[in-house]
Parts: sequence; structure tokens; C-alpha cells
Amino acid sequence: MNYAIKVSFITINYNSSNYTIELIKSIEEHTSLEYEIIVVDNKSNEGDFLNLKSSIENKPRITLIKNNSNDGFSSGNMLGIKNAKAKYFFFINNDTQLLNDASSIMANYLDSHESVSLSTARISDQNGNFSSSYKLFPSLIKELLGNSIARKVSRHKFPSNKVVPIKPTLVEVVTGSCMFFRAKDFISLGGLNESFFLYCEEEDISKRVWNQGKEVIFIPDAEVFHHGGGSSTNSFEMEAEYYISYNILINQHFNKASVFLLKALLLFKLFRRIFKRKYGWSLFKLGLKNFPKEFSLRNKTSNNL
Repeated sequence: MNYAIKVSFITINYNSSNYTIELIKSIEEHTSLEYEIIVVDNKSNEGDFLNLKSSIENKPRITLIKNNSNDGFSSGNMLGIKNAKAKYFFFINNDTQLLNDASSIMANYLDSHESVSLSTARISDQNGNFSSSYKLFPSLIKELLGNSIARKVSRHKFPSNKVVPIKPTLVEVVTGSCMFFRAKDFISLGGLNESFFLYCEEEDISKRVWNQGKEVIFIPDAEVFHHGGGSSTNSFEMEAEYYISYNILINQHFNKASVFLLKALLLFKLFRRIFKRKYGWSLFKLGLKNFPKEFSLRNKTSNNL
């Protein structure tokens, strides 16, 4: 199939339009492939939305979708997908910027490697340091014995997220801030799981790629800068949201015995942090309740993302 558009960039704006505008500028500056940009605004305040809207007027490559509610990362991106028409989908956080023609580099690699469904770029922080582009999927071995042992017993010998491979390298999970997908594979997987509001989407989708018999890869020649925290703040609600998502993740990917052990290990970890972390006691109490979904930010009319 011939695609008139090679890559669809999909990003979410939530009260952070200046970041989104800078991302768009970097895409326009660095992308040589035929592309489109789809921005989903997750019910930002009116001023932020109008700032974004005015900045992209008369730019036919950009589609701006105004969401009537803040449905989170997965749902927002899936709304964007409804308008995507390219061979590749590039899900990218709005607080990132392309440092080179990353989409062309990753598209060229996937064009010649049909076994790969999902890739990510080398991500750096504001100091120019490598900011991990990948990680391991949760496991009992990882929780009991640590990342090093978990990597050693893995069939693929996944790399440490503290090193930067110099060539394309298989990884278990990519960061959600930069996910480059073969569109047909993404669609065949059913897309992002909208049960997740804000966290663990990348673990879930990466795991499903591997379960489908496809591969996930880190491509260091593609480079992206990530501010981090462009539309989020640290709070009890945000930490609780992570554990709510983690709970959903392990329930979907592990058997009952493993789920029980993973939850027990999590409670033990939270118990040890009661007096060490700002929200330690509150998080432990919520853990005793099994991090119920009704505490999710999804259910709050005003949230502090």
C-alpha cells in the first residue's frame, strides 16, 4: 500500500501550549518525510487553547482536536488516531523536541525490519544527559532481585537503562514520551488500552507487541529532547495514579498467584516508605484498599495534571 503521508505525529496538549508550539516548530524544522501533526487538546483552559489555536492557523498539516473532557493519555491519543492517515504513528509528548530527523531514521529502520513494530529514540534531558528511553516490564524476579538479575535471566538480555547502546538494540519497554509505531501493527493490537489514565500505557503496549511475536527496539541515531513534567506536577494524587495504573497492569498480564505476590511486595515497599516519603502513610493506606479505580484522577471533575 502506498501512503501519501509517511508519519502521523500525535501529541496531547493540556495547559501547556508553549511546549506544544515548540514541539511543532522542531517537527517542521527537522522532518523530511511527508507528515501530518495531530494535536489533541485535553480540555485545557480557554486561554491556553486559544494560544495554541492561534499559533497553528493556516498550517494545513496540523489538525487540532478539542476534547470535551480530560480523558488522559491513552484516550487522548486514541482520539488522535481517528484522524491519522500515515504508515507510521509517532506518539510524542508535547514537552519534547526533535533534535534531528528522528522520524525518518526510525521509519527507514522499520521499513527494512518487518519484525519490528515499535521503536523509540535516544532521549536527552536539559543538561544533554541520556534520559532513559526504555525500561523493564514488571516481574517477580525484578521486584525480588533487582533489574540487573532480571536482565541477565531474560532471553533477550535487555540492556541497562543507565547505558546508551551505540546501535539499534532490542528493549522490553519504551518510554511513553516517544513511541514510533508501524500503524498496521498498532491497529492490529487494538491500540492503547484506555483503562490507563496516565501511567503504565507504555508497559502494556510494549508487552502486547512482544506477545504478538513482534519486536521493540531502541534506535540511538534518532534523537529527542525531553523537558519532563511539561503538563504534570508531583502530588499525592499523581503518585496514587501511578499505583492505580500499576494495579491494572499486573491484573491484566499476570496470573492470580503472581498478582498476589507482586501486590504483597508493593505493600511491603510502601510500608517501608511510610516515614521516608511525604505521602508515605497516605499511599500505604490506599494500598491496603488495593488502589481502587474510584480514586483515579479520571473520576475527578478538576484535576491537577
